[in-house]
Amino acid sequence: MKKSERGANLLEMAIVTPVLLLLLAGVVDLGRAFYSYIVIANAAREGARVASRLPCYQDSSAQRAALRNEIISAALQEAANSGIQLYPGNVMIDPDPLSRCAGSGNPISVTVSYQHHTWLMSITGIGNFVLSSTTRMVVFGNDQL
Repeated sequence: MKKSERGANLLEMAIVTPVLLLLLAGVVDLGRAFYSYIVIANAAREGARVASRLPCYQDSSAQRAALRNEIISAALQEAANSGIQLYPGNVMIDPDPLSRCAGSGNPISVTVSYQHHTWLMSITGIGNFVLSSTTRMVVFGNDQL
């Protein structure tokens, strides 16, 4: 090895290591985002499942409010079981039981949104982004509250 080439390996390592670490951090961040999306998709599915099974009585505003709370609670609990904190404002129901009931045989949709906080993208300036998932199911209304 020539005297002028001493330390070349160390210099190459110093240049390549940050790039590899940035790439690894990006893969981890992408994996976290994918995990969060799976969790909110399951939360939307659980909310829609509850909405499709419980009855909605147009003439009882208290029962419709209880139904809405039960749907939101099911979605929030499903996300909490997987370590993601959602709030009632993250869950949207269409049609909203407070305004009108989706009759038996009609579809009801539950949409769950989540502001995903990134590690690497915050450093690069891209920042955070919203993940959203919607599940639509047909209302059966067989169970009781």
